Amino acid sequence: MADKHTVFTGPIEKLIVYPPAPAKGGISVTNEDLLCLNEGEFLNDVIIDFYLKYLVLEKLKKEDAQRSHVFSSFFYKRLNQRERRNVQDTANLTIQQRKHKRVKTWTRHVDLFQKDFIVVPINESAHWFLAVICYPGLSSPQHEPNPLYKCPLITMNSSTAEESSVSSPEEPDNTAGRLHSTRVVSYSPSINGDDDTFTFSDDQDSSQEEASDDGALADDPMNSAESRHWHLRPTICKQPCILIMDSLRGPTRSNVVKTLREYLEVEWEARKGTKRSFPKELMRGSSPRVPQQDNFSDCGVYILQYVESFFENSIPSFDLPMNLTDWFPQHRMKKKREEIKELILKLQEQQQ
Repeated sequence: MADKHTVFTGPIEKLIVYPPAPAKGGISVTNEDLLCLNEGEFLNDVIIDFYLKYLVLEKLKKEDAQRSHVFSSFFYKRLNQRERRNVQDTANLTIQQRKHKRVKTWTRHVDLFQKDFIVVPINESAHWFLAVICYPGLSSPQHEPNPLYKCPLITMNSSTAEESSVSSPEEPDNTAGRLHSTRVVSYSPSINGDDDTFTFSDDQDSSQEEASDDGALADDPMNSAESRHWHLRPTICKQPCILIMDSLRGPTRSNVVKTLREYLEVEWEARKGTKRSFPKELMRGSSPRVPQQDNFSDCGVYILQYVESFFENSIPSFDLPMNLTDWFPQHRMKKKREEIKELILKLQEQQQ
């Protein structure tokens, strides 16, 4: 069943500029933009960019903001746009160099390879999804001690001395503190090392769905239980990867991962003056299981929540593949549009 869409009749009025002057790069939000926050409407790029900028400037912890870079919704569109024919100044450049040239100035004040996370909102065929480039400066996976590791207690059964069992510490209820001190996330690596349900590489067709052998998305009943016990792992993993988060799970988006890898190669050469490749063996592409929309219009709302959850309910370890299906409660999405609308109106009142 298709969602109904409201036709804006005007006149257009500017509600806010965020951030306001004298800050640079302010985004103008109008009453027409506000309309797309109604139920059943598709979020436009103005609302996407406004809320991402709001998260960076006012919601992220200072250390998270410093180790991250969030591109606007125009970055990937500009990087991947069709070229005009017979452009003389790019005739001697490779396709990858020509793409990079279009967005070269976007990073003149930032070294992406000093960042842990690069957030790229993407709209293709009227559908929003998210790419997060993780640890682009690393040349290989790194394993570090898990700061929240709890050593399992080993107990012996007196009646059967030959058998032993491992009992984990009793877990407190994390519901109230999930977003605060421990920042626990529902997370699980694959149970089987050869399970490629979530991962993909460039040699797959971009329209191919990530599926199990029978063509259906595989459900692993072990994942939900494992996700509550990641703190039993003595180490955590940081590794270069590109995570694709899509609220309508379908194509693998391997073409997007390939485009971003090629961008990183040219960006490295432009900034560092040396060549470095980002092959799929190093910079893996992966589609975590993430909460899914239950309609045809909420894709934009979901990518905003993915970014918000990425920082407030952080992923403890970047072992691939990963399961984030319980990342945030589904009922939170029912209020998200209204929360953003109220935020804009509150800022309007302040600016007036």
